Amino acid sequence: MKRKQFREWYGYSAPRSLHVILTGHILVPLLAERGSCALLPEERGQYCLMASAGFCIKLRNQELAPPYVLGLLNSKLLFWNLKKISNKFRGGWITCTKQFFSQLPIRTIDFSDRADKARHDKMVDLVARMLALHKKLAEAKTDHEKTILQRQIEMTDQQIDQFVYELYGLTDEEIAIVEQETKK
Repeated sequence: MKRKQFREWYGYSAPRSLHVILTGHILVPLLAERGSCALLPEERGQYCLMASAGFCIKLRNQELAPPYVLGLLNSKLLFWNLKKISNKFRGGWITCTKQFFSQLPIRTIDFSDRADKARHDKMVDLVARMLALHKKLAEAKTDHEKTILQRQIEMTDQQIDQFVYELYGLTDEEIAIVEQETKK
């Protein structure tokens, strides 16, 4: 109760950035073994973001759709990049802090270029498909249905990774390096 910001027993110890959470777009876990970011839910009262469990990203570029950036962040390529610069833990886990995320090369979009805008929209569509598949998987009742949905998720994940390689202009040799090192 002696804290300067205290008002209620459930109050935050450092409420100075709560406005970011209310307007944020993407949740980032503190530790990850693969791309594990998520879109913030529309219902903001459904969760409590803890500073020790991760952080949220608010996109400054209002033209970039959050699913576009989510697709990049959860791709093999950007996670491979993150592994190169982040703290490493046993079992392939890494630290996903702002310090490291701020160094990731987010591919921007020239919205005046029709082809570039189409790339943005394709990523948004792929991520929307992935999110819908995960929702269906969570609601699936039979093992057969779960197996089919899991295969569709894996296929969509591969499509996103291939599309990200294309967006960043990777050569076949560079793709092989990323693929090999992300299997470890």
